[in-house]
Amino acid sequence: MEEVERLNDIYTRVFDRDTPETVKDARHQARQVLDRTADDYWKLINEDRSEQYTAKVQTAKSEADDARNLLRTELNEIQTAWRDDIRAARRIQTLMPDSRESSQLLNDIEEFVDNRMWDDSADINSLQGEWQGLEKKWDDGVVSWDELQDRYALSDATIDRLKRLAQGEKVSFSKLDGGVVEELMNVDEFRDVLEVTL
Repeated sequence: MEEVERLNDIYTRVFDRDTPETVKDARHQARQVLDRTADDYWKLINEDRSEQYTAKVQTAKSEADDARNLLRTELNEIQTAWRDDIRAARRIQTLMPDSRESSQLLNDIEEFVDNRMWDDSADINSLQGEWQGLEKKWDDGVVSWDELQDRYALSDATIDRLKRLAQGEKVSFSKLDGGVVEELMNVDEFRDVLEVTL
């Protein structure tokens, strides 16, 4: 249950999610078997109810395992979503002027979701403050495909071509219609980084 509570603190306090019902159930079962005095245990033995208690302990352990597995799964999903966002942001960076600050932020977020949040020795309050700072910087500075599209009023076709270019693909002239070329030429940053090879 200590591990469940730590994972739940990361899930709820660091990432601002609600405590899952599975965790609440595990807490309830744990209280039923742990909130007892030494006299309670002697009474169970004297009344020959130890097997009944053992069954409750097994139920509590099973519920704690379920809660731990659920929280790990949820945190893994958060980690995966951020990895995808970081990957996309890095692709966009290949099309924009170099920004050391943005690159460092992406590295810091990656380090947090891959290592820091899983570190048992890290203080929850510290993790919470660290993550809030990273999220604020992300919201203030890193560009997503949607934001890029909104910022420069780009069409879906142009964004699709940019995604391909950011992944290192080549785009042939036959796939570039006049509207896409015009949109790309209207963005100064793209003119500096996109090359046409004949």
